[in-house]
Amino acid sequence: MSEKYTKEFLLRELAARASFTLGDVKILWEEFEKLVEEMVVEKDELLIGGLFKVYVKEILPHVRYDLNSKKHIDVGTTYRITISPSSTLKNALKRKIKNS
Repeated sequence: MSEKYTKEFLLRELAARASFTLGDVKILWEEFEKLVEEMVVEKDELLIGGLFKVYVKEILPHVRYDLNSKKHIDVGTTYRITISPSSTLKNALKRKIKNS
């Protein structure tokens, strides 16, 4: 697994496997990125069965301790983008590890 799996690698690989042009795949990818961004901004959940779930988690206002200033700081509501792998992906990894 010495190859770097980058966006460019993925685009080229998808184009080759689907017999699409690289340009077509890039257009689809750009639209996919826009859709995901819209979903995240709206705090919606994106479920891609067999792969992963992307969702926004709201972190309620809280007080945290700042080590640098040695003071407690009030932190307002913040948000975390979470990507959770599907059980299919988790099980694939477990099978790979078990068979190694």
